[in-house]
Amino acid sequence: MKRCKNNGIFVENVVPGSPAALCGIRRGDRLLSVNGVRPRDIISYRFMIAAENTGLKVRRQDGRVAAYRIKKDYDLDPGIVFAANCFDGVKRCRNKCVFCFVDQLPCALRSSLYEKDDDYRLSFLQGNFITLSNLTENEFSRVVNLKLSPLYLSVHTTDQELRGRMLGLKKPAPVLNMISRFAQAGIVMHIQIVLCPDWNDGLYLEQTILDLSAFWPQVASVGIVPVGLTKYRSHLPRLRSITPTESRKLIAGISGMQRSFRRRNGVSFIYLADEFYLKAKQFFPPYEQYDGFPQLENGIGQARLFYDDFRKLRSLLPGKVKRRGPIMLATSRDGARVLYPVVKRLGLIENIDLRMLAVPSTFFGPRITVTGLLTGQDLLWSLRHAAGKDVLLPRILVRSGTSLLLDGMHIADVERAAGCRIHLLEPTAAALVEYVCMSGGIEL
Repeated sequence: MKRCKNNGIFVENVVPGSPAALCGIRRGDRLLSVNGVRPRDIISYRFMIAAENTGLKVRRQDGRVAAYRIKKDYDLDPGIVFAANCFDGVKRCRNKCVFCFVDQLPCALRSSLYEKDDDYRLSFLQGNFITLSNLTENEFSRVVNLKLSPLYLSVHTTDQELRGRMLGLKKPAPVLNMISRFAQAGIVMHIQIVLCPDWNDGLYLEQTILDLSAFWPQVASVGIVPVGLTKYRSHLPRLRSITPTESRKLIAGISGMQRSFRRRNGVSFIYLADEFYLKAKQFFPPYEQYDGFPQLENGIGQARLFYDDFRKLRSLLPGKVKRRGPIMLATSRDGARVLYPVVKRLGLIENIDLRMLAVPSTFFGPRITVTGLLTGQDLLWSLRHAAGKDVLLPRILVRSGTSLLLDGMHIADVERAAGCRIHLLEPTAAALVEYVCMSGGIEL
């Protein structure tokens, strides 16, 4: 061993019993190189460690450098877990999109919320949407050469003049040429359109959909989501929310396009966020029309998937459970509208006292109605009469692996202030049924 002051890639964890653990690599060590080369990101690392015989150089926590030779089956992961996927830093977004949610945040939230990435690697690894306006030719070549597919792209409009204005640029922002090159290289793409009334709707939207459909099946899906506007929006371009009437008109128009695409290609191709159907007070499309839910993480199809999963569980529901205290199910106003029929059905089970709590967004403002943007302050206001009660919250409210809410409060802070007991659940029908029916014990 020798001493070394160069920084390496921080080892967040090591899988017990893995080749790395058996070699003596530990959490807190720093990876310096793989086969003599420092990987730039987790993508490079995975290619490098695929071989059966891999050399690792690691700086131990005491500053000494150790070299390891790991022999393993081909493609077996050595078991090292890193804190980040981009070892050379995340590529930041240089755009000033007129609808950017980060630019509508107040001060003093957790620092990670103000980070805007436009990194093709996070698009491939995590499903983050990127604009391609910051993609270099070398990065394009790497995507193609390594077959980094699928990618998730923010297009918004294919009109290059309008797209330039929407991205906050002082020049046109063409995108179809890049999509065409990716399609020719066999890269699959999922497209996002943030719909801003009076900007990229109407004829602009129709043309965008037709332009993108020419690249099917490489452009595998187009998801349309409504613009999110907070009460902190100031000194920014004028935007407004879509109205219920406009939502109904949008649904009708997209439904016609979906029918045409399904007749021609067997898939709907274009999908609307759940919020549009809620605003229009219309039913969600059938399960099969979501074609495997390609943009579920984008808020598209979550309600339909929840309903379908609950339908499969209905026959398993008990008629009676052991008596227990009341349970409060806290969610956003949109979430409450989705969950109402499920809560009503669960309430028919004897001895279950399940109460819905629709939490308004007092922090971001009334135009924000989705559950994932509720904060600790919102919860405190709504739970002021919840002392001594059990409260169910969806786990999506907290940062992954933590109990931290968007405004920096922890779940424990809310519990202490409200005097209640909070239980975080996965946002699935199975998790809700299991807690409500099983935790109290089913009476046979």
